Amino acid sequence: MRILRSTSLLVTLILLAEPAIADDAIRERPADRTVDGAIIAGALAASLAPMTLAPREHALWDNQLLGALDSATVEQLSPEAAQLSDLLLTAAIAAPAFYLTGSRIEDADGDRLVLYGETLAVDLALVQIAKYLIHRPRPYVYNHSPEARRYAADAGDDAWRSFYSSHAAMSFGAAVAGAYLLTASGAEGYERSLALATGFALAAATSNLRVRAGRHFYSDVLFGALVGTAVGYAVPALHADGKRYSVTGNDIAMAGAGLFVGVMISELIPLQERSPAQPQLPELPALIFDRVQLGPLAVHNGGGVAISGRVRSRWNRMPLSRH
Repeated sequence: MRILRSTSLLVTLILLAEPAIADDAIRERPADRTVDGAIIAGALAASLAPMTLAPREHALWDNQLLGALDSATVEQLSPEAAQLSDLLLTAAIAAPAFYLTGSRIEDADGDRLVLYGETLAVDLALVQIAKYLIHRPRPYVYNHSPEARRYAADAGDDAWRSFYSSHAAMSFGAAVAGAYLLTASGAEGYERSLALATGFALAAATSNLRVRAGRHFYSDVLFGALVGTAVGYAVPALHADGKRYSVTGNDIAMAGAGLFVGVMISELIPLQERSPAQPQLPELPALIFDRVQLGPLAVHNGGGVAISGRVRSRWNRMPLSRH
């Protein structure tokens, strides 16, 4: 729900910032105020439409799309990771809007902002419709610990909107559309490379943190990344004037580097992850041995080993057997 409100607001601001369309020579066809405006309005309406429908009956899935890989995510729960992924998504969406404009928003810049806003709106509509139709439980719904139950109860119907990840779709869509439209602006090759690497790093980190947060399965973010990438390319490509943007080997290398960096950084960020499947261990008394020494010990008709030292007691967290 939060991403729906935030994205709708951003798309609205982009439309308000878009100036009157003129005849600036750019590599894509100028945005048509009527057609593209209608598409954006329709996409935003489509993203809101599922919210007006009656709630569906909740049911757990017997099998996950990626089997054991997906099932492993039910052990994760981190509100801190969810909050950080929200911040990274905001940065991923805001970055292209920033570098697609100059010192002032000119007509050509306004065209690109409209196409960028259209990309976000279409991505949002597709993901909202899919979430309602597919009705997949989030990972924490499968865990029956008290903490997970409280988390699911607070989420309400959103706890059954796992497939597919809107964070992944929106962040990857922003990265691809931003790089495409930057190329259309005539930017140098290194600028496009920087945009791709940064955009894919933010998108990968955002997506991975959704898994660490326990909000999505791996299949959710992978499918979201694929859809977001496709929409991010398709919307600008449909407005191409003549030859469309073609992906180069350098583009693939920079995007791959961004993916690697994003996943690694997001995986190494220290978070207070709490596995609902692992309850807090109670404090139990334990014996602590220190100043332990070994030495020879003479006995009748032989020898042995003597152990000396000090024994003290304190309370310590001891692992319990898990069933």
